[in-house]
Formats: sequence, C-alpha cells, structure tokens
Amino acid sequence: MKTLARAVFWRRVLLYRSTFADLAYCVVGLATFGAILGWAVVSTSTISDVVAAFLTNRLGPAPQWRAPDFALNAARTLALFLAYDLGFFFDHWLKHRVPALWELHKAHHSAEVLTPLVNFRVHPLDSLILANNLALFIGVIGGAAQYALGRKAVSFTLFDQNVLMLLYIYLTAQLQHSEIWIPFTGVWGRVFMSPAHHQLHHSADPAHFNCNMGASLAIWDWLIGTLRMPPVEPPGLAFGVSGHTHDPHGVMGLIVDPAVNALKALMRMRTFSGRTAAGSEPPSVGRPGLPAADSRI
Repeated sequence: MKTLARAVFWRRVLLYRSTFADLAYCVVGLATFGAILGWAVVSTSTISDVVAAFLTNRLGPAPQWRAPDFALNAARTLALFLAYDLGFFFDHWLKHRVPALWELHKAHHSAEVLTPLVNFRVHPLDSLILANNLALFIGVIGGAAQYALGRKAVSFTLFDQNVLMLLYIYLTAQLQHSEIWIPFTGVWGRVFMSPAHHQLHHSADPAHFNCNMGASLAIWDWLIGTLRMPPVEPPGLAFGVSGHTHDPHGVMGLIVDPAVNALKALMRMRTFSGRTAAGSEPPSVGRPGLPAADSRI
C-alpha cells in the first residue's frame, strides 16, 4: 500500500501542470456527463428493443430455455460486458485512424503524467462520440441477447452496474492511468489489458503509437495486430503528444483547439475525397509519426 500511495501521490505527479488540467477537466466532465450518459442510455434501450423486435419478426418467437435462471443471467451479463468492451475498442481504434477524431482524442493523450484523473481528460465531443458508439454496440448485442436468452434473463448488477464492469473498473481501470508498472505477460497479456499495456498506449515513443486500444480485454488488439506486450521491467516511459498550437494544459489547448482542428481535418478529408477519384493520395491517418499501420506493433 505504501508503494501504491507513493506512486499515485508522488510530488512530481501531483504538482505537475498536467495534473491540474486533469482536475479541471474532471469538473467539466462531471458537469456534462449526465446529459451525455442520459442520451446514451435512452439510445441503447431503443436500439435493443428494435433489434429484439426485428429478430422476433424475422425468426419467430424467442426460444424458451429450460436452463437455470443463473445460467441465462450469467450469459446476458457476459454478452453486455463483451459488447461494451468491443464497442470501446472500435471507438478507440477509429479515433487513432480517422484524423478528425484523432484531433479530439489527442486531448486525452496530451497528459504528460498519468494519474486516475486522466480518465476525465476527455474532450466533451470525444465523450459524446464514445456514448454513441457504445449505444450502438450494446444496443445491438443486447437486443440479440434479449431475443436469444428470453426476456427473463437479466444482468448481474451491483449499484446498477454490470458486475464484470465493476470488477474491471476497480481492479485495473484506475491503475491504467497511473505510473505504477503492473504488466500482464504470456497468455494473460494476450487476453487481459494490464495497466502496463495502457501505459505503453500513452507512451510518447513512436514505437508504441496506436497500440493496445482495448479497455479491459487485449483480445481485440491481438486479433487485428495492434497488441504490444509490455516487458516485465518498466522501460522508463515519457507521455504526451507534440504539435500543439496553444498550451495543451490550458482552455484553448484542451477545449477549443481540438474542436477547431477536428473541423479542419473534416474539411481536408472532404477536399481529398473529391481529389481521390483523380488519383491523389488521401491524407495520412492515425497518430502523427506513423504510417497507416505500424509493423512494429
């Protein structure tokens, strides 16, 4: 516990300007979280009902299982957890591949020290896009599970949260945005995303760009080739991104610039889409400093 406390409350980390910016973003995030989450919850429920109704119309009444309620509830709990994790991965992958989305997501990567407060260092538009993508994935997979398992199947929850999500949040999520090096290696490191995996994701070393984009599971990265296994010993990482017009820890750098730069990137994409038919090369995508795919990951 003393080692954990020293790592989290290390003076260099706590007194860094990046940490104060994270605290300010935390306040902004909490102020906008209710509206964003409320929209997402409504959308998820609507999509789920539409998918279940569609399957019923196409395939007939839902099957009636004789399996114990515990088994059906466990299956639904796992299905919704996988839906969240896959939705998060897809959203994160897009934000590292699409220039306009990267401009918004870059605010999160501008943190130069890692503490749990970095979880809140997310541009409001970035959060809104994530909410939409999660609503789509959870709604579709949840609707399919609702039909396949029957309406009586419910998720195991604690404080209205999926218990598997709570385990992830309290066991590893907070440590992923910290400077505590806890690596999962071997088979475990190809299945689960350890704190060290995500610290590599935040690394300022180009060798680590665009890797380890999963939330709690590493299997999605493993499947598409973006998994970067952490070494047992900490490699001495630096964090943050370059190329800012304004102070990355100020209002302009955190709130205004990402939105303006995202709009500019959209306009460039629109221009290049008109030129592509004439043989012009499209603009590069992903985090600056890498081609579209990095063979080192």
